[in-house]
Amino acid sequence: MQHYVSIIIIIALVLFGMYRRVRRTVGFQYLVRGRLTTRVVIFSILAVVILAAGISNPLSYASDALGLVIGGVIAYVSARTTRFEMRNGRWGYMQHMWIGIGLIVLFIGRLAFRFIELSQQVGELQQQRGSGQNGVSAQSFSDPWTAGIFMLLVAYYIGYFTFLLRKAKALETQQPSVGIDESSN
Repeated sequence: MQHYVSIIIIIALVLFGMYRRVRRTVGFQYLVRGRLTTRVVIFSILAVVILAAGISNPLSYASDALGLVIGGVIAYVSARTTRFEMRNGRWGYMQHMWIGIGLIVLFIGRLAFRFIELSQQVGELQQQRGSGQNGVSAQSFSDPWTAGIFMLLVAYYIGYFTFLLRKAKALETQQPSVGIDESSN
């Protein structure tokens, strides 16, 4: 029973995090340079981790490179379609809704597919243990599709947030009497 409670809590936290991400993606956001800078740093670290994880499977570098290119193109298109406006004396932006939703669906879809895939492999592993066999596929621990999709998302967010940081600086110099919020909201 305790096992199910912890699983329910984890699922609830993941769903809450996804709800917040969707709400942020499809709605108006204030330009907060500190928060954007933190996100660029975190996604840059994540990119290094993903690349380092691919050492055991050099084929994953091809999917990483493809993810970087596609993520960069999507970031460019999203940057070109972002709207900026001033509300309550502060600059904010509205991301292209369909690009944001598409990225969220891609992320959630790949996570769900990977979860189902791993669940099936765990079931097979348990059956093999019961029959005395001992075999674990190396593919289950390094998946080029998942790495490529995560690299696409990382490249998108690094490119898009960098664009927002540059735009925030330009808007700040354009409107010297109204500054961009430096603190977290």
